[in-house]
Amino acid sequence: MRRVVYVQPYGSQVGYRISHNDLLDLEVNYQLNSNYEITFNLTYTHQFAKVFNAMQDKANVFFNGEIYVAQQTDVTFDSKGFLQYKITANHSMIDKMKNCRVDKTIPTEDNPEQSGGTTTGGSTGQKQPGVEIKKTAEKETYSLNDRLDKFFNGNDQNISYELHGNFPNVAVDVQDTSLFEWLNQHLKDFSGYYVPIGNKLEIYDLQSIQHQTGRQFRYQHNMTEADIQTDVNDLVNDCMVYGGKMEKDITTGGVSNGVNEPVNGDWTPVIKNAAAIVGEKLSDSDINLVLAQINLESRGREDAKGGDDGLSDGPALGLLQFKQATFNYYSRPPYTNIMHGLDQIIALFNVPNWRNQITGRHGWSPHGAPVSKDELKPQTIANGAANQIAEFCKQYVGKVPYVWGGNTPSGWDCSGFVAYVYNHFGIPMHQPTTYEEYQGQVVGPPYQTGDMLFWGNRGHTTHTSIAINSEWRVGADNERDGTVMMQINRWPPAFGVRNPKMAALAGGDATLSGDQTSTTTQTYYALHFHYTDEDSIKKYGRHRGKPLAVDSIYDMDALKKYADVNIQHKPKTTLTIKDFYENDFHIGDVWQVIVPEMNLKVGVTLLGIKYKPFNPDNSNATLSFNNSGLVMQSVINALYEDIRGINSQPDQFNVMAGVSERRENRIDNIATLSDDQVRAIKEWMGGTVNAETS
Repeated sequence: MRRVVYVQPYGSQVGYRISHNDLLDLEVNYQLNSNYEITFNLTYTHQFAKVFNAMQDKANVFFNGEIYVAQQTDVTFDSKGFLQYKITANHSMIDKMKNCRVDKTIPTEDNPEQSGGTTTGGSTGQKQPGVEIKKTAEKETYSLNDRLDKFFNGNDQNISYELHGNFPNVAVDVQDTSLFEWLNQHLKDFSGYYVPIGNKLEIYDLQSIQHQTGRQFRYQHNMTEADIQTDVNDLVNDCMVYGGKMEKDITTGGVSNGVNEPVNGDWTPVIKNAAAIVGEKLSDSDINLVLAQINLESRGREDAKGGDDGLSDGPALGLLQFKQATFNYYSRPPYTNIMHGLDQIIALFNVPNWRNQITGRHGWSPHGAPVSKDELKPQTIANGAANQIAEFCKQYVGKVPYVWGGNTPSGWDCSGFVAYVYNHFGIPMHQPTTYEEYQGQVVGPPYQTGDMLFWGNRGHTTHTSIAINSEWRVGADNERDGTVMMQINRWPPAFGVRNPKMAALAGGDATLSGDQTSTTTQTYYALHFHYTDEDSIKKYGRHRGKPLAVDSIYDMDALKKYADVNIQHKPKTTLTIKDFYENDFHIGDVWQVIVPEMNLKVGVTLLGIKYKPFNPDNSNATLSFNNSGLVMQSVINALYEDIRGINSQPDQFNVMAGVSERRENRIDNIATLSDDQVRAIKEWMGGTVNAETS
């Protein structure tokens, strides 16, 4: 069967055959994950004037069962002075993919963009004491099906897709882009490769597109017209890998963590204390929900005793009316006293999805496996936060120098140290001493934790320090000693100043004015492992590389797979074979390249070919192989800018066809379409087609 190549003007139902002489230079140049193009010349002669005139911008070219669209036409003259068009045509799927778009909605008066909202509660947005751990780089991930459906569902281009293989879920967005642009930018993230076949996009993973051939290429043995390049400059087979970036917020100050009983009948401080103990983050609405349930169950009485509901498991007890067996199931040691309100609230926070199990309006029946049964550390602060304040001050003794005017751990003076400690515990304070000495009530000995001590007359003081208990103080004394801890009676101060907020914090009073807090943030990676490729080390020696850090991967298996793909633990190997006359090969063929002199044996994948199917004198192909999946994935990146000029640069990937010779006559120039060709055109054009036959 003779292959038909013909041109059809856009919108026309008539096709015209291309001269076989022009087809001799037709070049197929398919690009994996690219624009899939053919290039050829059309020469103006009287015999082939119709096909020459039919070649217009966006004309259709039918070749090898596929439809291509003319994208670029250059007018030239050949060596004999004949007028020629040099045509570049891309597979018709390219234009259709550009027409499938997902764009964000632009706000109008009828459909405005809204933001903001209302909040309730006293100190909304205020961080509460405790520890909050969160994934800082985690994003919602999507399947490849989900992302593609955004473009394909309901599209008006009559195109579809089919997936072959397994693809990971990836955090990529779909907005303000066409299908063509999105594939260029993101298909590599799914390790995918696409090939257009008619109106269907076939998408493969690497394993699906690869097929082992068992074929071996021995350099200078079974082929000499070949070019092998290896690069070991970036070889790495030993490095650390980190993933899952985390952020830990440690909030101190505000309400003391030591509040175990309600204050004037208000259980709010105890709820906050329980949350801080277990690391639960509460909003104002969360606190109000717990308060409502407490009021419903016991009216705030931790010694309340309810009924047994006619059941054998005994009465409901305590603040939240737990049954004893249920409380035992959800309590966390050492907070195991059912008649203690704090212990019951901690048990509540150990109920999974507790926010949806209580309403504040109806009784409740806890269910679900406990969040944790690990033992909680009991409160170690005997007198409010006094020990915490003292330990915080003592950690800088002998470590931070005295720097005039300084107020950070890099260096501070006496008033700078006092201001730093107070601000750390959420109590606003700044230098100099003459400001600090008026931030509270004047007191004398015995001093208590957190009292500011001053030397000199009030209003004209010359030095300050902080009492950590009645006998000892910590302060930045001078340039010689730096930050010191000293007995108060060795150098008695003139007076002390007791700040009410600091006194309340140290003493455990939960009614601190302003509820000030201080938050320290720690960042770290939750996952890490030592990557080594023993086979690579054995062959090429140990080559250590810098650590690989991937913020957004929180699964160890996914992290290991990512590292194996992205760390170049084998030499980059490329193979180009020229003047290859066989045609028994396919894209994805895996060959073994053996170069004994280089101790090299590596599998390479056929990425593409370049050939002229109609030219018997130049029918040999050029094959391009590469051993790096990364290179295959990056082929698509260079496409988008290049395609604007309808030129393609990456390695070739083509559909093979045989070589034919044919005699031209005037009748052959007019296309007579087969039934299959008519159906293909109808599907693509959405209408009827008539072919000119004479």
